[in-house]
Amino acid sequence: MGNIIGSLIRTSAFLRKEIIEILRQPKLILSLVLGPFFILLIFGIGYRNEPQALRTLFITPEGSELAQQIEEIAPNLGPQLIYEGVSYDAEAALERLQQGELDVIVVTPADAYDTIRSNQQAVFTLYHHEIDPFQVDYIVYFGQFYTDIVNKRILQEITAQSQAEASTLQEELSAARESAAATRRALEAGDEVAAQQNQRQLSQNVDNVSLAVGASLGLLSSISNTIGPGQDTESLEILGDLDTVQQSTNELGDSNSGSSSSRAQKAAEVEQDLARLEERLVEFQNVPPDLLVSPFRSETKSITPFQPTPSIYFAPAVVALLLQHLAVTFAGLSIVRERSLGTTELFRVSPLSSLEALIGKYLSYMLFGGFIAATLALILVYVLRIPMLGSWWNFAIVIAAILFASLSIGFVISLISDTDSQAVQYSMFVLLTSVFFSGFIMSLDLLWEPVRIISWMLPATYGSILLREISLLGAGIDLLLLAGLLAIGLVMSILAWLLMRRFISSSRD
Repeated sequence: MGNIIGSLIRTSAFLRKEIIEILRQPKLILSLVLGPFFILLIFGIGYRNEPQALRTLFITPEGSELAQQIEEIAPNLGPQLIYEGVSYDAEAALERLQQGELDVIVVTPADAYDTIRSNQQAVFTLYHHEIDPFQVDYIVYFGQFYTDIVNKRILQEITAQSQAEASTLQEELSAARESAAATRRALEAGDEVAAQQNQRQLSQNVDNVSLAVGASLGLLSSISNTIGPGQDTESLEILGDLDTVQQSTNELGDSNSGSSSSRAQKAAEVEQDLARLEERLVEFQNVPPDLLVSPFRSETKSITPFQPTPSIYFAPAVVALLLQHLAVTFAGLSIVRERSLGTTELFRVSPLSSLEALIGKYLSYMLFGGFIAATLALILVYVLRIPMLGSWWNFAIVIAAILFASLSIGFVISLISDTDSQAVQYSMFVLLTSVFFSGFIMSLDLLWEPVRIISWMLPATYGSILLREISLLGAGIDLLLLAGLLAIGLVMSILAWLLMRRFISSSRD
């Protein structure tokens, strides 16, 4: 019993000692806490998830008809394209690009029409002066996006022309219907001569309709076959009605095909078929060209309870990264400081064990780290208005696991370092590795899988994911991730204990 009480006394002595040491270094506390937090806060405020607007100059052959079309279209293509005009001097444009006055030069195809007639795509060539691979990829996407816009405009013009042809076709259908009505009236009146004359006019009108209707239905048929229930029944029905009209018109021209009354009935049926055909083509004509060219659009909806802004999304990762850096740095300096202050001389005569020393240090820094974490959490939630959709208990458990794993890494750093500067260098190395590999800057999915091993060796990786899920999604604790975080702490704490045993043993020798 006496041994247990003595162990607790020695451990609590370390707890008091370390807290006093922390409070004696206010400048270090402010630099470690406020410094990274201020930098990351400025980054979150300044980060803008908006594509860059590119200053773009178009190069066309002199005298090309494309120049006028570009001047009409390019200024209205969107905010990501800053229209700098059209030029015929490619060398001068490249010089401006080299000097940074332009971001992109678009060289239009010289003989686009002839190239397309030769069964090849006409190429818009984009020149840039970028070495950033992400910016190069953006320019490639930029070219593809605006080329798609040009293709869409051409299709809209083709569709509008098809609809204009449908308008002409409608006039032919109206004339054919009038001829059919005149034929019917002549047959009802018994005027065979007038009936034959009107039938010939009707036959001519129907032939004109037959020649034009195929082109007018081409686009409609393509859309129906692509997105319809299967076969293009509507176009087939229109063509079937047209075939029926042709047959009935030919029968009207044969005076021996029946009595005047039966032929008048046939003319009335032709009128009805023509009216139905006209209605269907009017429906096609009334559809906007841009709708026919782009029958689909996308609309995104999130099933998450909250859609954060970039600054809010990064906030939990900032907390995890800051706490890791704080714990690693303080723990990394703790035992090195024992050497510089000569405290190790006391270990020679004291009954202190390595486990007692480590537990005392763990408790003191966990207490201090918990206070910092609580302060940060309250600032984020009640000052910066970042939501806490999950349980505060789960949040606290993850914070404790982050501090435990980070302190374990820090103690190992402290035990393998000979000087304060060396420990600080190791701590900064851990911080820089965490910034780039913990998913703070970019998603872990963008990292090559073998490289992700580094990510899963960092407490900030687990902490960022867990804190985001708890605070922004309202989820519970992912036990697998929590186990990984605790495993890092356990392995590093065992290593720290072994190193601490050697350290105390060597100080007593």
